Amino acid sequence: MAVQPLTIRGANIWIGRKAEQRDLYTSDVVLDKPANGALAVDLDGYTLFPGLINAHDHLELNHYPRSKFRDRYDNAHQWGEDMNARLDTEPYQSLRAYPLWDKLFIGGLKNLLCGATTVVHHNPPHKELWRKDFPVRVLRNYGWAHSLHFSTDEEVVRSYRATPKDWPWFIHLAEGTDDIAAGEYQRLKALGCVGSNTVIVHGVGMTDEDIADAASRVRGLVWCPTTNFFLLGSIWGSVATVKRWLAAGGCVALGSDSRLTSDDELHGDLLGEDLIAGPAGLGGFDWLTIEPAKIIGLAAPKLSPNQYADFNVTRKGTAIRRSSYELVVKGSIPQIGDPDVMMKFPHIETVDATLDGVPKRIHLDLARRIHQCSLKEPGLEVDVLPKRKYQIFQRKDTKNAKNQ
Repeated sequence: MAVQPLTIRGANIWIGRKAEQRDLYTSDVVLDKPANGALAVDLDGYTLFPGLINAHDHLELNHYPRSKFRDRYDNAHQWGEDMNARLDTEPYQSLRAYPLWDKLFIGGLKNLLCGATTVVHHNPPHKELWRKDFPVRVLRNYGWAHSLHFSTDEEVVRSYRATPKDWPWFIHLAEGTDDIAAGEYQRLKALGCVGSNTVIVHGVGMTDEDIADAASRVRGLVWCPTTNFFLLGSIWGSVATVKRWLAAGGCVALGSDSRLTSDDELHGDLLGEDLIAGPAGLGGFDWLTIEPAKIIGLAAPKLSPNQYADFNVTRKGTAIRRSSYELVVKGSIPQIGDPDVMMKFPHIETVDATLDGVPKRIHLDLARRIHQCSLKEPGLEVDVLPKRKYQIFQRKDTKNAKNQ
């Protein structure tokens, strides 16, 4: 289906350090001039920000409850062992049995609702992540190893060597406060896996000497503050690591991790991570856009020609909670927004919804996928779909399934 071109008038367009009032022309990407047949939309008084980039998530794990089995851990490897020992107990056994698509979809939906339209998935590259109807864009060209504890040395080296040098290669590293965490960077370096495409996730336990060495060698550090606080008992160790990393000239971006460890009261999303980083004088919009783009090898997200028309709309500056967006747009198509804003796009069929108690309207196609998913997104309620249209969609999906 062709995307309806738009001419958005009167809005303030974020261009880096400030916003400027000008028209924005879009199809699925931003255009340099109005397209034929474009729909004019007045967004005077609103500000448009590029879609956010989540630099670290495990997309198929966001339907699990936040879990730990000790007050604090010296190392996330201990948490992983505790977690693995309980996978065949409830509620984890039942949650593991859900279809992969549904699990991935909930992870994508979590990100879309917080305005993160591009996500880095730190797990196998499931083909479902690149379906046209997946809620967000997922980085396609990447390499990864889980960690030096849950991957063998041979697996780590094989993964690193198989990853093209212009692709980012991700690994959980030094996620702890003990001597094991403190020694992991040198272990990785000895394996020959510290290079210009290496991306370190967490890095809490790295020594000052290791940070000074790594900051000039690797692509960057991804920080997940609410996970660090939850597992390790304090956020300040990771704050100190991040500040030393920045002082050494390194690049830092924020990631949400999955809801197994991120802050469920903050919806386990990227906005929650930024909210926690802020009081420490860290985070901010660049850490959600420009910096992760550098780390993962994408162009910095700007609402300029030929870039994806992914943007978030607010009246009061950048959002701090997902429900405070007036609109979230992916590929020039409004996905969810306040009812009065969604009404400005009459070509979009929508359904009533509430997000964390705030009334919203949601795109009919997205609402259909939400209703078809066997898992539910906490805090999101979507009204029953129009019966006739829902039946049409069901017939199409059934026909497509038979043809696959």
